[in-house]
Amino acid sequence: MKRLRITGWKQRRNLSLLAVKGWPWAGVNALAGAFTQARINLPFLLMHGGKGGVRVGLCLETANSPQALALAQELAQAHGWPTPRVREPVIALTFYPLAAGMALPAQALACLATVGLKPLALGTSLAAMTVILPEDQLAAAVEALGSRFDLPPGGSPPEEQVSVVQSPLSREG
Repeated sequence: MKRLRITGWKQRRNLSLLAVKGWPWAGVNALAGAFTQARINLPFLLMHGGKGGVRVGLCLETANSPQALALAQELAQAHGWPTPRVREPVIALTFYPLAAGMALPAQALACLATVGLKPLALGTSLAAMTVILPEDQLAAAVEALGSRFDLPPGGSPPEEQVSVVQSPLSREG
C-alpha cells in the first residue's frame, strides 16, 4: 500500500474531553456563553445535532476541567438535561494538510483500528484532521500512523509550543 505524504503534524497534551449528549441547541449555546464568561478556551470542538438533541465533544486544558465540568453540571441540573462527563487526560493529534484529499481520515482511522485504537473524537477540514485519543495511547497511535504516513524532517514541533488565550480586555461595539 502506498504511503501518504503529509507536511506536518502536531500533538496537544494536557487536555480533557467534556462530553455533552442530548442537550438542546440552546443549552449548548448557554454553555458556550458560560465558558466565554469564565474565559475557558476550547482548542477542539466537535458538534453533531439530531432529533434527540446535540452531541458535543469539547476539548479544554486540563487545568480548566473542574470549572468547566461544574458549569456544565449546573446547567444540566437546572434544566433536567443529561449529566455531562469528562474524560482525561486526552491528546489531540493534528495532521495537515489533507494533501491526500479525504483519503487521510480514512487511512488514519484504518491505521488506528489495526492496533485496536478507537478515537474519542475526530474532526476534519479542508486543511487538517484532528484525532482525540486517551493520552496513554499516544505511543501506539504514533507508531501505527508513522507506519502509513510520510512526514518530512522538521515538519512540525514534537511538543506544543503555542497556546492561544483570551485577552482580559474586551472591546466595545
